[in-house]
Amino acid sequence: MPLERVLPALRHVWGSRFYGAQKRLTGLRLIATDLDWAEGEGAEVRGPGGELLLLLTDRRVALENLDGPGLAAAATRLA
Repeated sequence: MPLERVLPALRHVWGSRFYGAQKRLTGLRLIATDLDWAEGEGAEVRGPGGELLLLLTDRRVALENLDGPGLAAAATRLA
C-alpha cells in the first residue's frame, strides 16, 4: 500500500465508530514502524501501517506481520 494513502486511512478508521477499532483494541498502543502514527494506550502492537490498517478493520491476516507485547491480546479481539 502506498504510505501516502495508508496514513489518512489509519486516521479515518481509528476515528470512526463504524469500524469499532478503538473499542475493540482498548488497552493497546498501536505503533506504525514505517509512518509517524501511533494511537491508544497500553501494551504495544507494532508493525507497518498497512498491516495495522488491516488489524483496525478486523483482518486476522495482519497478525503474522505485527509484533509486540500486546499482539496476543489483539489476536483474541478479532472476529
